[in-house]
Amino acid sequence: MKEFFIFRQRSIFNLIIVSIFGITNYFLIRYIPSIDIKDHNLFLIDYLEAGLFPIPPGYYFLVYILDFIFHFKYPFVVSSFLVLTFFLWWKYHLVYNWLEKDLAFNSITLFFLAASFLFLSPVFIPVIDGDFWYLGKFAQTIWHNSTLIASFPFCILLFKRSFNWFESRSNKDYFQLFVYGLAILLIKPSFLFCYVPALPVYVFLREKGISALVWKSLGLSVLLFFLILVEKFLIFSWDPMIQELYSAGEVSEVVINPFLVWLHFSDQPVFDFVSSIPMIMMFLILWGKRAFDSSYFYFSLISLFFALMIYAVFAESGFRELHGNFYWQIPIALFLTHLSILITLAKEYVNKDRRASSRVIVMILIYLVQVSFGIAYWLRIFTGLTLS
Repeated sequence: MKEFFIFRQRSIFNLIIVSIFGITNYFLIRYIPSIDIKDHNLFLIDYLEAGLFPIPPGYYFLVYILDFIFHFKYPFVVSSFLVLTFFLWWKYHLVYNWLEKDLAFNSITLFFLAASFLFLSPVFIPVIDGDFWYLGKFAQTIWHNSTLIASFPFCILLFKRSFNWFESRSNKDYFQLFVYGLAILLIKPSFLFCYVPALPVYVFLREKGISALVWKSLGLSVLLFFLILVEKFLIFSWDPMIQELYSAGEVSEVVINPFLVWLHFSDQPVFDFVSSIPMIMMFLILWGKRAFDSSYFYFSLISLFFALMIYAVFAESGFRELHGNFYWQIPIALFLTHLSILITLAKEYVNKDRRASSRVIVMILIYLVQVSFGIAYWLRIFTGLTLS
């Protein structure tokens, strides 16, 4: 009887989440004129008409295969809707399971924590930000970029399973990390841009010097970096569609051009940066060195540092110049850093007989403010027909 009650409750939670994401995806596809979801579908159509397939192929392959089963009127519309709704639900499911494993809370509390966390957002001040609530800021919640949405669960799994390997040091867990890294590479490699350098750095700091674990982490990073370079070659040099679609002056290359994309979209860079990470800043202020007692926070913060550095230093030339393709590791690293903070706060609350200390109360208030702004941004999609 208890098992049935838990199953029914979980089913209700899942139905609520799928409904939220499903309605949002339907609205985005139906009513937002220009959005990555539609652009990626048109991108796939162009490649298929030329007898080719986009690189990386992971997301496009899923949409392509499902379209044979769920085709309606326009190509890839239903299949992209289903793929995105599934991956958004999977992201919620992974967060719920992670919280359930680490925290001694009842299922309703876990649901509200996991669901609210998916809306966590930068702070917006209309007098300063004007109509741009997203552009120029650093946000963990992304509603429109289909390939990032599809890669997100694998990034969570890669990060979380890294700790399994740190503890077990088994070849099985080590191989799992490579498999998750390969899945990310085949969908959208962005998170690997920060994970690859962060992994050996974190392991070195964790081990307090050179060890077998450090060498193995470095080996995995070198392998993944090599595969990133192979994919870069395929996208920027080998792809036959480049010559078909773009002139010589439009062809893109990876270039070093510090802050090019960010300063194009941000009129108030200092404010945009600070308003994107108030929870992280306050956590570091209130916890000080003790913040790094959390292994999750330590590793995710190193990943976030490299994520920001990649975006700050690298850009693209040609037609991709302002596409911001070196941005997409930031939402994932932010997501993991914020989640590690949430887990730390919840554990402190439980360890103190479920009494919130003053610093936990301050963090809860900041969390609620950021979630409120995230819900406001989500509602603005429906009322303002905008993602900016």
